Amino acid sequence: MKKYNLLKVLAITVFVAWLLTLIIPGSYVDYLGNVTKGTVSGVGVWALLSNLNISISYFNGIVIFIVAIACFYAVLNKVSVYNKFVDKVSDVFKNKQRALVIASIIVFGALGMIVSDAIILIVFMPFVYSVMKRLDIDKKVILSSTIIATIIGSMCGIYNNTLFGLLNLEVNTLLLVKVILLVFSLLVLIILTAPKSIKKKDEKVVKTTKKTTSKNAKTVKAEEKKTSVKKVAPKSKEAKVNKVLYAVLTLALGSFGINKFYARNYKSGLVRLLFCWTLVPTVLSIAEFITVLTEKADKNGCVFAESDRRNNVLFGTSVVLFTIFVIFTIIPWESLLTNFTAFSDFNTWLSNIKIGDYAVFSNIVGAPIIVDMTMGSQSGVIPVLGNWSMVDVGILLLILTAVIAATNKIKFNEFIATSTEGIKKVLPVAITAMLISIVLIIMVNTGVNVTITNWILSITKGFNIATSTVAAMVSSVLTGDFYYFVSSVGSVYTAVITNSDYYGVIGLILQSVYNLMMIIAPTSVALIIGLYYLDIPYTKWLKYIWKVFVCLLVIIIITAIIIYFMV
Repeated sequence: MKKYNLLKVLAITVFVAWLLTLIIPGSYVDYLGNVTKGTVSGVGVWALLSNLNISISYFNGIVIFIVAIACFYAVLNKVSVYNKFVDKVSDVFKNKQRALVIASIIVFGALGMIVSDAIILIVFMPFVYSVMKRLDIDKKVILSSTIIATIIGSMCGIYNNTLFGLLNLEVNTLLLVKVILLVFSLLVLIILTAPKSIKKKDEKVVKTTKKTTSKNAKTVKAEEKKTSVKKVAPKSKEAKVNKVLYAVLTLALGSFGINKFYARNYKSGLVRLLFCWTLVPTVLSIAEFITVLTEKADKNGCVFAESDRRNNVLFGTSVVLFTIFVIFTIIPWESLLTNFTAFSDFNTWLSNIKIGDYAVFSNIVGAPIIVDMTMGSQSGVIPVLGNWSMVDVGILLLILTAVIAATNKIKFNEFIATSTEGIKKVLPVAITAMLISIVLIIMVNTGVNVTITNWILSITKGFNIATSTVAAMVSSVLTGDFYYFVSSVGSVYTAVITNSDYYGVIGLILQSVYNLMMIIAPTSVALIIGLYYLDIPYTKWLKYIWKVFVCLLVIIIITAIIIYFMV
């Protein structure tokens, strides 16, 4: 029923947006920078429904991304090492829930500030949710410490190509101000949302839990016995390898999976051979080599081909590599660092790897995007590191999902069934997040958001913090996507406010107010994903987060006023 409440709110939002097109004329900004008002061009019922096709065509990336995350974690949950890892992290923060929430807010907030597309950070959130759920942390707190912290980080983002291009801003424009704004904003979020203590469960719930625990005690013991039997089974002569030889093969040829072939783990060996070019097997081999050296050999100088300790080390190393790589791909390095072209050069190098006339990487993996400086054109499908989109990260997750299934001996039928089950759970939220873009399509196609923005900004002459803030608040809700928000209504600001001295503070207002509204707006894709996934009613969310919203709005206005008087 909670999700029906959310769908009702979304339906009302779409209806209001549609109604506005019937009574407000559209406008557009011409090539000379002038706002030209048109006539009322209402979106008919037929056209409204036909916009569903446009929504699916242009915004299906979010569906691919969410489905990829669902498959990834559905398969991960079948891996015992992952579940043990989640349990260990939960144990570390047992009775330290507040510390975990604060840490999550700081990490996601800081990352949201530097990445190109903060919504991609959702890839890490199911793991955080699993840990916090085990610690009985409230769902609204979980949402605040992940998605909302990320949105606040974006509120203080240090670079956005569309916004900076429109206003001719530099990377270091108001950088210190943004850092200070982030610190105060995260501090507000921590004070108002981080729990001082976890409320005790209702006594009846506790009693029920105890009864359930006692009833299942025998079952658990039986399962432990079965598990212990299973653990003993592999400890046969065939499951052992010579320690020295295995260590040497791991260090020298582990990048190509030779040590795994020697241990008769052919699937892992093949996977490492296929991905040797990524250098990931090399890092894993070094970690495994160190672990093998610390294991005690038997009287014949042998160790088990596989061990829980080694698997834990390899999994932990893989988690670190995965986290670093994903973050690495969405930080716009070449935009932030002057004259830095290392990743573009790397893409060019990959595309030039050939055997004769056969482009090895481009044909087998995919053509890296390269720019022809003489023609000013680009070709390829794999973006430069730092410019990856949701779809790119989604593709990476799908590949990793298959690799995880193969290396952990998950049968194909089980892999398909598990992935399908995961997709079923998230498909409604993915489709909902995609279709809410109908509001954006209605506004951009009709130009109603341009008209409303122009009306509000024209109330006063020149630059005014109050009207600029209100205009940004209204138009951000009507748009719901930062790129379209800037490209459709950002030019209205430059048309009405011609003094470029104020463009720095205008950029701050547009960026911070837009993301602030995404904390409460029903057109916020990230918020809708969080509310739907965690099954939080929209009205309850507003009652919970309104204090944070008001405090952040006050901080933004005060910051804008200070900058205004410094210009």
